Amino acid sequence: MTLLPASTNPTSLALVTDVARVLAGEQPFAERIGDVLALMRRVLGFRDARLTRSGGGPGQWQLANGWAEPWDEDVLGATLAGRAPMRRVMRRIAPDAQGDGLLTHYSLPIAWDGRIWGALELRANGGNAIGLIEQTAVAALAPLLAVALAGEPGALEAQPELTERQRSWLQALQARLDQPLALNELLELLLRWALDSTGAEAGSISLVDHTRGELIVQAYEGYGHDPFGRDSYGEQRRNWSWEQGLPGRAARTARTLLVRDVTQEPEYHLINPAIRAELAAPIVHDGRTLAVLVLDSPRSAAFSAREVAFVNALCEAATQPLRRASAYQETLETSTHLRQVFDNLPIGLALLDPQGRVLRHNGAWLGVWGVSSTTLAEPFVVQLDLVRLLLQRLPDPLRFTEFCTDGQNIPNEVQAHTLRLRNPHQELHILSVPTRDSQGKLTGRIWMVSDVTREREADRVKNEFISVVSHELRTPLTSILGYTELLLERQFAPQEQREFVKTVYDEANHLSTIVEDLLGVTRLEAGTMRLNQWIVSTRQLITELMAQIQIQLTGRHRLVIDVPQQISPVYVDRDKVKQVLFNLLTNAVKYSPRGGEIVLSAKEATVLPDDHPPGDFLLFSIADQGIGIPAEDLPHIWERFYRVDNSNTRRIGGAGLGVSIFKGLVELHGGRIWAESEAGRGSVFLLTLPQAPDPAALQQLP
Repeated sequence: MTLLPASTNPTSLALVTDVARVLAGEQPFAERIGDVLALMRRVLGFRDARLTRSGGGPGQWQLANGWAEPWDEDVLGATLAGRAPMRRVMRRIAPDAQGDGLLTHYSLPIAWDGRIWGALELRANGGNAIGLIEQTAVAALAPLLAVALAGEPGALEAQPELTERQRSWLQALQARLDQPLALNELLELLLRWALDSTGAEAGSISLVDHTRGELIVQAYEGYGHDPFGRDSYGEQRRNWSWEQGLPGRAARTARTLLVRDVTQEPEYHLINPAIRAELAAPIVHDGRTLAVLVLDSPRSAAFSAREVAFVNALCEAATQPLRRASAYQETLETSTHLRQVFDNLPIGLALLDPQGRVLRHNGAWLGVWGVSSTTLAEPFVVQLDLVRLLLQRLPDPLRFTEFCTDGQNIPNEVQAHTLRLRNPHQELHILSVPTRDSQGKLTGRIWMVSDVTREREADRVKNEFISVVSHELRTPLTSILGYTELLLERQFAPQEQREFVKTVYDEANHLSTIVEDLLGVTRLEAGTMRLNQWIVSTRQLITELMAQIQIQLTGRHRLVIDVPQQISPVYVDRDKVKQVLFNLLTNAVKYSPRGGEIVLSAKEATVLPDDHPPGDFLLFSIADQGIGIPAEDLPHIWERFYRVDNSNTRRIGGAGLGVSIFKGLVELHGGRIWAESEAGRGSVFLLTLPQAPDPAALQQLP
């Protein structure tokens, strides 16, 4: 081996002699390297230095000087990859008061016996530093440093030839890798072959996320149960910063690394305390690490040079298959994400071909139409099969069929349609948009169907509320203002004054009732209404109601009470139940303008509606012989602000809130309320209230 080039000057010759003497000393390797770097700085005059070993083990030593200047890792990487010296001049981050504000970074590969063992880096102030003389001196030291690095425990041996058995394994693996494999299947296969071929007791393989600087563990074996722990959400932890451990360093540097004793590695992430030797081999494409294969063993001498060579060859063979599998996996994940969005949107979505056949739909599509998958034919055609299923609910089937046909006749246009269904009432907004493939060719349409019944109902409630404010509130306010203005402007006889004040009082009381109704609806919807339930005598409750309702009755009305002599008490909020029954009786009087019989009855409920909660209840009913409710309006009377629109109801007035409040109060007790009516022949309102439980059972109630 020739240590000195022909151009070495006397200074370089003396430096080589001194460095050889230091490296031959008995001190620990790190101390000897530190002494060598200090000796070089004293002779060559640079500012700081760094020696890096390629291949593994604790492999980097620095001669620090207190600079705030970070090392440029790109220079190191380029030197090792290119196997050639590199000199780069760059601007300092924090320049001194003197000087040109530049520094020179010189990096030399340490090569010997056809192998790169590491790199030596020097930095000095000024753009003209580390010239040819200094470079020649450093080049003369490279073989000495290579011999020292090669002989130090922890250095990787020169890559030997693979054995015949290893070559046959590699050929068999290559045949498997050439087959179409999913990403996880490929990585698990790679890990399994690496473990079997090297005899390693444990191992893992991780993908590299360069954007986040993370390793994502994909497969592992031999570490025991749940080796990586769990995150704050209880999910198994898979992501690790590549600033941690040997695998992270292998990912950053794209170099195979071997450590014989991981307990000496300060940044090692301990998964199993029995582990001693660890080998981290990157799978690299165009200088970028795609994945890192890690093998672990409790045996310090577990991985020989031949095993390391085989792992490197295995990683190289997996590069192209891994790229193919990753590309397929990325496409698959994108498709999965889109499918999850498609399937979980609350809006009904369906892809249609040019003939109107449904190619694919999400779950909300069936729900928005109110049909089940068992009723769908194959193939399912919208303008035929859907119309057939909805025929009983379509007020105008022809119009809907024309909308479907227009989508085929004018396939380039965006269409919108509002479809109204009945039994039950439902309003659907349909948006039909043409779809195209990657070549821009029409492939059909996508239908987006949303149920806007509640939105339309909200609009109706808003309009009704405005109507109430503009009519029901304005009318009494007009009377109050008019009569008070008369009382202020003129003198009236005492009897007239009394009549005016009574009118003002009645109108103000009417306003108070409307406001209380509004507040009652708000409390019920907010869930803040609370009941004060007690055992109440049913007969006593009805007796109190009779005293209240007498002042509402006219000579044209007759009140009939039909209550058994022996009837169970109820467990209710006395005031709220009286409010419900009193208002129902008042409505029966108001909506019977021609008079007639009003019947209040109570009895034990023997037959309950299908949706009624279980238990013992009393059935109350209030029947009148008034104007009745049309059949089409009967289902809507429980809605807020809904009023049957005819001349009688307009004359009688009302905010349309009372019945909605009654329903909420009865259901708050656990009962139900419903109505039966026929236009022109009267109405019957029925409601259930809970019977009082036994005293022993009552003590157990919450």
